[in-house]
Amino acid sequence: MREKEYVSKNNVKVYAMENPAQHGFFLSLFVRAGSIYEGEEESGITHFLEHIAIRNIHHLMGEELYATLDRYGLEFNASTFSEMVQFYISGAKEHFSKAAEILCRIFSRIALPRSEIDLERLRIKAEIREGDEINSLAAFTMHALYPDSPLKNPIVGTMRTVSAVTGRRLEAYRQSIFTTENLFFYATGAVGEREIGALLSTLERYELPRGVRRDNAPALPSAFGRRNGAVYIKNADFTMLRFNFDLDMTRVTSPELDLLYDLLLSGYGARFFVEMSEKRGLFYDISGGIDRYKNIGSFYFSFEVKEKNIAEAISIVLEILRDLKTNIYKTEDLIKAPYVDNAFLLYDDAREMNFTFAYDAHILDLPYSGIEDRVQAYRSITGERMREVARTVFTLANLSLTVKGSKKKLDAGMLRELLLKIDA
Repeated sequence: MREKEYVSKNNVKVYAMENPAQHGFFLSLFVRAGSIYEGEEESGITHFLEHIAIRNIHHLMGEELYATLDRYGLEFNASTFSEMVQFYISGAKEHFSKAAEILCRIFSRIALPRSEIDLERLRIKAEIREGDEINSLAAFTMHALYPDSPLKNPIVGTMRTVSAVTGRRLEAYRQSIFTTENLFFYATGAVGEREIGALLSTLERYELPRGVRRDNAPALPSAFGRRNGAVYIKNADFTMLRFNFDLDMTRVTSPELDLLYDLLLSGYGARFFVEMSEKRGLFYDISGGIDRYKNIGSFYFSFEVKEKNIAEAISIVLEILRDLKTNIYKTEDLIKAPYVDNAFLLYDDAREMNFTFAYDAHILDLPYSGIEDRVQAYRSITGERMREVARTVFTLANLSLTVKGSKKKLDAGMLRELLLKIDA
C-alpha cells in the first residue's frame, strides 16, 4: 500500500493512503503555520485562527455545525503546533462527502461579528491562564535558550498579543497562509477514488492564491551548538532539572533520534527511569521529548528531585549518556519493534496513520511513500550508528541545563562544573 497523490483543478495537493478493510475515514487539512513563523507581536495568531475558523464555519452554517456533526456521527476538531495547524474530520465512509464539505468551509472568509471574535478571545485567554504557561519550566527554557528566535514563542500566544488580534488581522492572516503551496490534505482509511473525487470536486469551488511554501527550517539561534553547559535558574520552592541538547538535523535522522529517545526514556527498560527511579528512588517519573524541524531541533528531558540529590542525579545522567557514547548496543537490543514489527498496525488506526505520514513525509519531508519505506529507515540503524548518534548529540557544546529551584541556595557555577564531565 503506497501513498497516492492527487491535485485539484485549483492546485491543492491531496495525499491518500487507502485501507479498504476499514469502514471509517480520517481526513486532515495541514497548513504550514505556527509559532516558529510568527513575529513577537503576532504570537499566537495561528492558534487564534484555528479557534475562529471552526467558529466561523458554525456561523456560516446558520449555527447548525454541531447539530450536523451529531446527525452524521462525525468528529471535527483542530490542533495547532509550532510548525503547523491540523484541521481534521472523521466518520463512517458513507458520510465522507458531507465531511469534505464541512472541512472545506475552512476556506471561507471570516464573517463573524466582533462579539463572536471577542468571545473566542476570552476562551483563549482562559486557556492561557489555566495552562499557566508563563510559570512553566518549558517556557522559561525557551526564553533562556532562544531569546533571539521565534522558537521561544508560545503556541497559544500571550495575554497581550491575543488582546491585540482583530477580525481584520485574522482575515488577512488567513489569506496569507491558506495558499495552495502552503497546505495539503491527507486522507486515510476508507478513502477510495470515489471519496477523493468528492473531495476534489468540493475543493474546486474555492479560489485560493498560489503563495509560497514554508520550509519548516527556523533561523539558527545565536548560541545554538555553543551552549557549553550553560545553566539557567528560575526561582521556585521545589527543584526541577531540565537537560537540553541542541540537535543538528543534518547530522542525525528522525528514526535515529526515536531509537535514542526510547532507550533512555520510553522503553520498558528505559535507562533513566530504571537507574534513577526504580533503583534509587530519586523521583517518581521523568518526562521528555524531541522538538525537530528540518534543520535543527532539541532533545530534552526533565524530572523533579530533592535539592540535596541534585549532584547525584546529574552524575547518574552523565554516566548513562557517557555509556551510550562509549559502548555499542547489539542491534537486536535497540527498541525497533514499535517501528518495524508493529509498523503495519498503523493500517488499523486511520487517525494515527494520517498524522504520522502527513507529518513525516510532508512536514519533515522524509522520503516515505509507504510503511515499507518507514520500516526500512528504522531497520537499517545499527548499534555502531547509535553510538555515533549519541556522540554527536550528547556533547558539552550542545548541552544546557535549566532549573527551577531556590536561587539563594543553588550555585549555577557549581552545576556547570558537574556538567563538564559529559565529555570526559
